Amino acid sequence: MYDELNEQRREAVETGSLIRADFESFTKDPIKEQEKLLLDLLAENKDTEYGKKYGFEKITSIRDFQEKLPVTEYKDYEPYIKRMTDHGERNLLTAAPPVWYNKTSGTAGNPKRIPLTQKSRDLLYRYVLDYQADLFYHELGENYFGGRSLNLFRCSDTIQIMPDGIPFGPLSEGDRRLFYDRLKDKWMHFFAAPPQATFAGKNTDSRYLYALYGLRDEHLKCIESTFSSFILDLSRFIEKNWEELVRDIASGTISENVKMPEDIRKVLTEDLDPMPERAAQLRRIFEGGFDRPFMPLVWPDLMYVSAIASGGFSRYTREVRSRYLGEKIFFYYRGIVASEGLFSVPVSLADCSSCLIPDALFYEFLPVDDDEEFEGNGGSKNAAPLTMDRLEPGRKYELIITNHSGFYRYRMKDVVLVTGTHNAVPMVEFQYRADKTVSLTGEKTTEAALRFAEEKTAQECGFLLVDSSVYPDIEEIRYVFVMEIDKVPANLTEQQILACLEKNLAEANPFLGEKSDRGLINDTSLLFAQPETYNLYKEVMLAKGASAAQLKPVTVINNEFEKNFFFSLTDTFEEIKKISAV
Repeated sequence: MYDELNEQRREAVETGSLIRADFESFTKDPIKEQEKLLLDLLAENKDTEYGKKYGFEKITSIRDFQEKLPVTEYKDYEPYIKRMTDHGERNLLTAAPPVWYNKTSGTAGNPKRIPLTQKSRDLLYRYVLDYQADLFYHELGENYFGGRSLNLFRCSDTIQIMPDGIPFGPLSEGDRRLFYDRLKDKWMHFFAAPPQATFAGKNTDSRYLYALYGLRDEHLKCIESTFSSFILDLSRFIEKNWEELVRDIASGTISENVKMPEDIRKVLTEDLDPMPERAAQLRRIFEGGFDRPFMPLVWPDLMYVSAIASGGFSRYTREVRSRYLGEKIFFYYRGIVASEGLFSVPVSLADCSSCLIPDALFYEFLPVDDDEEFEGNGGSKNAAPLTMDRLEPGRKYELIITNHSGFYRYRMKDVVLVTGTHNAVPMVEFQYRADKTVSLTGEKTTEAALRFAEEKTAQECGFLLVDSSVYPDIEEIRYVFVMEIDKVPANLTEQQILACLEKNLAEANPFLGEKSDRGLINDTSLLFAQPETYNLYKEVMLAKGASAAQLKPVTVINNEFEKNFFFSLTDTFEEIKKISAV
């Protein structure tokens, strides 16, 4: 079964070894590579409408570029992109035509359309597939081969064809469907779960299918997902539903309690052989309890899990590691990736930091702790955004990129922390979105500060934080937290949680603490979500047409739909405590 899978992996390793060699060379003199990339890109696009407007032909250095082009945001490109998608106009931002419009998560009902040229797409594959394969082989050796992947990607029917004939949707979904069309008869050679899980409709419980088929495969090699939160969802699901799963594995059936259309149930059960020995093995493991990680016991060949796992996903990553994965299985953090491109790649499997890619994009960095406000015209009152050779370890910067798809000096609004260097290139870790701060009276509490306060509160109070969000109530001038919690200590009170949360908020953001002490911000309010609220939210969003690849945590509740959804699914602390007590 593994022959084709191993052949594909060996081909990727062979190509990836050359890519990694080039990458290592680029990282030794990154500014030389950055300037070459920038000038080649400007020369290629000098005759576009945008290139003529800003005189690309006359730009001869990085300094010229920074002086002549403004820093931009998405709204600066919307008129061009509308002319491209709706009227088929070309040569506006890039000489090369778009081959895809990438769909961002965006706000509800208002996703951005990010054009991708073939060059951008090739760079993504170069580093996501081939570079990654060689890195795995370098660190895992021959253990990298053999064994299937439990691939937790879920594709919705969200890809559209725009009036200009170019697809619009999450690129990952398009690639997954292309793979299925080419290799549908050999899908199960590569993946442990059937395509019905990946392409599940809104009436199919894909989480159950991933759990069932994953547990059936004793020789599973890796678990891959868009975000670490999905791996955590699966792990929690197995913990709570292992008895039903084990019964189905033993009998080769799918429980009638599991939601799915009967025609899909019939097709799947026809190919499900009873596995009583595997079921007995799993039962012995799970009856031993969940006080120790179950993944190494269930899957002794499991080498790594892979997902976007830092920043807003760090809470989920830590829980996966501590409660389910253990310390011996690698966690591959993927690097920083967005609809606009891939910005960094890991240089080792277990490192949450990743290295900027000198030949992928041209990077600039704005220090986020400048006292001067950034004016958006190429710099602040003190200095222009910095190139990568001027960054300092331990400092945070907002990322500004120029890519192959027609975005020039584009503010990503992603804040990264410089953690060190690889050769001469900064290693970075994503921290938070600069436009996702909470501010009632100018205190500007970041997502990172909110995560710190919530997680520390859960740790100090001794409960399990399943998920959480905060709503900035501008009428009452207070922070309203929604928490879904589990394993609540019997002697814990709501007042203790609130006191602990306010203390930790003040520690995370002293400006907030000061304003609270002065009575400028009212006491924090706390609501307790009913069990499975956050999973239900994901299912509702999928049913509304959202892509699973875009379902990021709702750290900050910032629209009426989210507010009404989460506020309506709450209960008293005492009721939650009855359901969720340790």
